[in-house]
Amino acid sequence: MSRRRRKHSEVQRRNGFMQVHREIYDSPAYRSLSFIDRAVLLHLLYHYIPDRSEVIGMSNRRLAREIGINKDTAGRALRKLESVGLIRMIEESDWYRGTARSYRLTFMTYQGAQPTDDWAAFQNEGPTTADKVTPITRQPRRFRRLAGSN
Repeated sequence: MSRRRRKHSEVQRRNGFMQVHREIYDSPAYRSLSFIDRAVLLHLLYHYIPDRSEVIGMSNRRLAREIGINKDTAGRALRKLESVGLIRMIEESDWYRGTARSYRLTFMTYQGAQPTDDWAAFQNEGPTTADKVTPITRQPRRFRRLAGSN
């Protein structure tokens, strides 16, 4: 008896997709990031297009406007991503030419070369954002009796 082949229903989207490998997601470099830093990384990943747009030109003001944060917060997030090795600055900004800083993602291909994976060398020194979360205390629950119930 022959087996029936299941029809694979793939979702077709127009604008492509973004991916973050589990190796990066589980790394100490990624785990040391705050939620804003992670949102900035995803936004830079959104602008990365392999073989077409591998260099990401992004100013602090533009980044702040696009994801809805303060420009100083955007600058701190970019510096943090660079310090953990997830991005690298390729070109400095030039006020006279009106160009923003250019970045590349170290975990993605760049100009036909393999990723440099600078983030893999990161060693977490000190508390992470997960360490700042206050643990829930184990207090007994108090229930109120409703009127008319036994």
